[in-house]
Amino acid sequence: MADIYMSGIRLLENAKNAKEALDGIDTARRKAVAECANEKKRAQLLTAGLLVQHGARVALGDEAPDGIYDLAYTDLGKPYFKEIPEVHFSISHSGDMVMVAVSDKEVGVDIQEWRELKADIAGRFFHPEEKAHLEKLSASESEKAFFELWCLKESYIKFTGKGLTQALDELNFLPVVTGGGYGVFEFTENGTRIAAQLVEAPHGYSAAFVEEVIGDEY
Repeated sequence: MADIYMSGIRLLENAKNAKEALDGIDTARRKAVAECANEKKRAQLLTAGLLVQHGARVALGDEAPDGIYDLAYTDLGKPYFKEIPEVHFSISHSGDMVMVAVSDKEVGVDIQEWRELKADIAGRFFHPEEKAHLEKLSASESEKAFFELWCLKESYIKFTGKGLTQALDELNFLPVVTGGGYGVFEFTENGTRIAAQLVEAPHGYSAAFVEEVIGDEY
């Protein structure tokens, strides 16, 4: 199962802390930080960079190479480690929180701060059974369930690396939200099985990850 790392960004909004953190992140992210004018966004980038480096070292254990592991990107923008492609990861940030998943299998992760919803989002991206479920809930219950479903869908498209080219309204993650926090599905074209799981997050946030299933892991 993936290792999950979650952290707030407040410490790295401090200029001194941010400057010191630059040495601990990859070259591409360091460049992105230098070009970013938004203080919160810079702190998100730095926090994510530190978490993913830490996660990689933990995953590799005693065999971890020295130094910082640089990233490369697929044609669709999915990041991966150049020197250690056997370590998979996914990054998400929202509001004051950053979340990273690191695994020996393909993985996708998402965290979302609860915010005002656009009325048409569920209609455009949710499966009919998901929409019907939301309509039965109270306002507060519906908000929580909406963001849980949204995190699961975002995690899935990060897992595949195909972004919004996925037909999200065809994916029904309702069993995860209503059935105890995780489920195993066969969604991908080549028959790959995935485990989709909700993750405990601070109040006002929802979080989830999707990971490839091999054998009888789940």
